[in-house]
Amino acid sequence: MVNYSRALIIAAAAVPAYAFTASSYGRRATSLSSAPPIEQVDTRTGKPTGSSFLPQDAIDRAAVGNPIEKAKLAKDGTSAFVDVYEYAAKFRAGEMTWEEVEKADMNTRLKFVGMLHRDKRTPGQFMMRLKVPNGIVNADQMRFYADCVEKYGEEKGVIDITTRQNIQLRGVKIEDATDIIDGLHARNQTSFQSALDSVRNMVGSPLAGIDDQEMVDTRELCNALNDLVSLDPVTETR
Repeated sequence: MVNYSRALIIAAAAVPAYAFTASSYGRRATSLSSAPPIEQVDTRTGKPTGSSFLPQDAIDRAAVGNPIEKAKLAKDGTSAFVDVYEYAAKFRAGEMTWEEVEKADMNTRLKFVGMLHRDKRTPGQFMMRLKVPNGIVNADQMRFYADCVEKYGEEKGVIDITTRQNIQLRGVKIEDATDIIDGLHARNQTSFQSALDSVRNMVGSPLAGIDDQEMVDTRELCNALNDLVSLDPVTETR
């Protein structure tokens, strides 16, 4: 069983004590700025926005920053899953094509849910990065990954096993992404927050659980830390 208390202690040790104060929606960094604050709750999800945890001076800098920072303020990245499902439904109904998707969504916001557009090599197709704590996968999950990309052919439909003990699915199209996301969730996995301004995959010992000389089984810790970052506290799902 995952020891969340231990993970919380580890994570808390890395956060400066002065960085946060209490707010209605969790911990928010303090600010002396008088500028209007960012939206606290995303109207599409009913959940706190990622930007609501930022200090106001950081938001002020982003508002006059580069196009990527402005895009993140315009539409919160934590609701990017909503975008994927809405776009997929329109694609399947023939109401929209990938060329009509807002560029900021294609090339920036969808990265929050692990979808990285390969606009030069495979326009309209994505590399979907998962979260696989400690690199632990089973046979059912591997078969699922293969089924997801097989339709894209040998050149584009590729599965990467990365140096961060992670899995990346290549060739993914938006209209297929919802089925992949649903399949991942059914297998207790996710692609949420695996790219852009997010904590990457939790890496642990490749011999965890099988080395009879190990002092600590890192699987439990990797899972707990991963869930500390990306577990939905309302649904308790990844």
